[in-house]
Amino acid sequence: MAVIAVVGAIAWSSRDSGGGSSDAPATAQDAPLQVFATAPKPQLPAPKTASIAVTAAGGSGLQMRLVATPRDAAPVTGPWEPGGKALAVPAAIAGATRAGSIPGYVEVRDDSGRTARSSVILLPPDPGPGTAQVVRSGSSSKPYVALVFDDGLDGAGVSRIIDVLRQTKSGGTFCLNGINVKTWTESLTKKVHAAVADGVISLCSHGWGHRTSTTSSEAEATADLSNNATTDRYIGVASVPFYRPPYGALSPGIQKAAGKLGYRWIVLWDVDPSDYQKPDAATLTQRVVSASKNGSIVVLHAIGTTADALPSMIAGLKAKGLKAVTLTTMFRNAATTPGDAAGSTSTTPVVTGGDVPPAPGEGA
Repeated sequence: MAVIAVVGAIAWSSRDSGGGSSDAPATAQDAPLQVFATAPKPQLPAPKTASIAVTAAGGSGLQMRLVATPRDAAPVTGPWEPGGKALAVPAAIAGATRAGSIPGYVEVRDDSGRTARSSVILLPPDPGPGTAQVVRSGSSSKPYVALVFDDGLDGAGVSRIIDVLRQTKSGGTFCLNGINVKTWTESLTKKVHAAVADGVISLCSHGWGHRTSTTSSEAEATADLSNNATTDRYIGVASVPFYRPPYGALSPGIQKAAGKLGYRWIVLWDVDPSDYQKPDAATLTQRVVSASKNGSIVVLHAIGTTADALPSMIAGLKAKGLKAVTLTTMFRNAATTPGDAAGSTSTTPVVTGGDVPPAPGEGA
């Protein structure tokens, strides 16, 4: 069984608040119960097995378990295991991560019933050999719309979009270029990490330098995606299994490289409002809302004018009976993981447009 990696540990503890004299002798049960969970950072391809390191103290008879808490689905709880230094991931939780990183926590309890938790982000394990499937929309069975924001060059735009998604209790996805993320402030990096930890956003790779095209070879695409893996490690979150090629430009080499590195969805779109042209908020909102339907994927960019329109965009979708969600939520309940069974085997180059022109110095 594959084991998921986790990142980001924030521990809290609970103490027995029962009565008793403050003059009573200290015992082992008086010490706060604490737990910290840590694991390797994301890597490409993801490891087939990884250990969640657990450090717990403050009680006797310790047991521990892992709980996944996806934002738009019921929690998935693993069984209690004897306390130790590492925790394996149950198959049910590993399965819950196949559509991307989700929040969760390691919980410990002692023989008196006290508990403590350490928050973690659960990452997808290596899915093994497979083909990356090109998708332009999700299932029409649920009223979900995926708002997917590309590039990350405008750090202020990224920050504002996260704020709106939080305020409206919506979900979104960022497809990021490493060349842009490397310019971010530490505070923005932490904000993005926290938003993933809370289930507000998912991450998706957009490659390192925004330079791949319909003529890119497998070696070139592998290098570009592998270089962008530094973005995952920098933020502490996996972009696997989602990849959006710049400009939607796809070659056989890109598709092969993505599949080998664990990317199972090559995410294109069925709604393109051309937000990179920076229309006013009313126009952009109208373009998105009028064209969206169950399962739509909207190509957007993390820029200020899109952030301006986002509140009205989400409100308009809601009035239409649609909910803005992450790609993780949209694809969580797919019958099979694309590429592991009936994935696309298309080798036809694709160019669909819908991407912002490269910034100076980025290349084509």
